[in-house]
Amino acid sequence: MKRKIIICTVILLVILAGLGTLFFIKNSDQNVDKYISKVVENAKIIDANIDHNQALDVIEYAQKQGIKPPSTLINFDTHSDIYVNRAISKSKGAQIEDWINEYIAKNDNVDTVYWVMPKEEALDMRLRYDFGEHDGIDIAWGIPIFGNVFKPDMVKFLFIPLTVKPYTQKLLINPKNAVMNEYVEDYRYNNLLFEKQTKFKEVTLITCTQETLPDFKDKDVFLSIDADYMSNSGFDTGEDFEIRKTPKELYQTFLSMMKTIDKKNIRPQVISLTLSPEYLPEKHHAHVIDLYERILIIAGLPDALLNYTRFNYHEDDEDYNGGKSFRRPNN
Repeated sequence: MKRKIIICTVILLVILAGLGTLFFIKNSDQNVDKYISKVVENAKIIDANIDHNQALDVIEYAQKQGIKPPSTLINFDTHSDIYVNRAISKSKGAQIEDWINEYIAKNDNVDTVYWVMPKEEALDMRLRYDFGEHDGIDIAWGIPIFGNVFKPDMVKFLFIPLTVKPYTQKLLINPKNAVMNEYVEDYRYNNLLFEKQTKFKEVTLITCTQETLPDFKDKDVFLSIDADYMSNSGFDTGEDFEIRKTPKELYQTFLSMMKTIDKKNIRPQVISLTLSPEYLPEKHHAHVIDLYERILIIAGLPDALLNYTRFNYHEDDEDYNGGKSFRRPNN
């Protein structure tokens, strides 16, 4: 009798848990659809692509459709996708780690980049230390930007995270080769970093989180989303690939992101959605593709591109003829 009661209790708990999950999913789906519909209300072009450098193909396609590249880029991403002190490869072109360099260099009106970092990345003490680390000694080799390259006041970043206050810095880029470096007051660094007699373009980089993203009402922006923002929470920036979100946590992050984009009045004409398969657990690929397709369905738009001129991250360079979409051709 006692055993039957225990079994019945366990079955009841399982049923209740299942009903609770279904209730959560049903209500979450309704909420996320509401937010998505607001976010895409001005969208003219939405593209789901494999690797982040293919966002450049999206912008070029938008230009052919008569849409001028927006002056502001908002990038939800684990990585900055900006390199300092390194030119874009002449043979390969912009890659996933430096495509923003090319976006800025090729489009004269682009002057502001918002890197929206995952909250977990911004709060993790080890990654906050990395963000504030003074990396100037290594800059001669060319490095991805993570925080401020020349920062003497690292301690404050251990006590004032990006969830409380965004970090703004001024960058200078050579439009001819997309070499970018941080502008600093110390002339010794500037003499080392910048070529003389070169006309540089100034750009502002604001590193923030959803909590410190400002309002963009009536502002034209290019919205770019990398799936590793949802899946790995930024921890691979610190070379820790063991920390992964569950599918439910991934969905909750997506819901939170869409809610924030709506709340901050981000209404882009052009949206790029990137899978970044090397930075996601394989079990997450299908979940992310479903979410991206949901955005397209709610927007009532086709996936803009099926082929790309930019390299896929995993392709063999010698035999490469262009990147492919992960979606089926539109009917």
